Amino acid sequence: MSVSTSLGVRSAERARTRRRGRLRLLLVLVVLSASVAAGGWLVLWSSALGVSEVSVTGVARLRPEQVSERAAIVAGTPLARLDTTAVAARLAMLPVVERVEVVRRWPRSVEIRVRERTPAAARPRGSSWVLVDRSGVSFATQARRPAGLPAISAPVDAGPAALRAALDVLEVLPVRVRDQVRQVRAADAEHVTMRLSRDRTVLWGSTERSRRKASVLAVLLTRKASVYDVSAPDIPTTRA
Repeated sequence: MSVSTSLGVRSAERARTRRRGRLRLLLVLVVLSASVAAGGWLVLWSSALGVSEVSVTGVARLRPEQVSERAAIVAGTPLARLDTTAVAARLAMLPVVERVEVVRRWPRSVEIRVRERTPAAARPRGSSWVLVDRSGVSFATQARRPAGLPAISAPVDAGPAALRAALDVLEVLPVRVRDQVRQVRAADAEHVTMRLSRDRTVLWGSTERSRRKASVLAVLLTRKASVYDVSAPDIPTTRA
């Protein structure tokens, strides 16, 4: 009987120990769950980690307040819940914006990084001038022709291909040649001409072999002439 009683006591003690262990584990899990829930609420719903500052970088034509207004970020919005993709999409609708990045800055700030379009040429529109970037996107209008930018001209009925051809020609020109360009005209994608400083004309033709044409033109311009024809770059000609 004494042996049996001893075994029963030990079994009961082990059972109590297991129950206390389960209770401690349960208590730890409850505390952890409460901590995670509190942390999740703090991050996702509390204004303690809400947006309090929006900074804008990379703007020149746009004003920072214009960007902030279009971004439409509500003060106090929990930073973790801010839809940065939607903010960037709203900003990308501004014509002058080429690329934009919206970055969370913990604990309470947002940085908007903007890259504006760079004008490659100006296109006349009535009494105004429209700035066009290298991809052919028109993004700003101003009353006066901008200094240092060539004018481009392409008939509306020639379609975007003609405008693209004029821009492609500008793209391949060496800087020392591009600086002399006053106007690029594309009657269509196959017939591009340029007017240079000192009333000189370049007959370019199509955009085929444009890099070869650019190299040939750079050499031809060392000769005095009024017309430079590189439409057939292997047999270029000049006229006085």
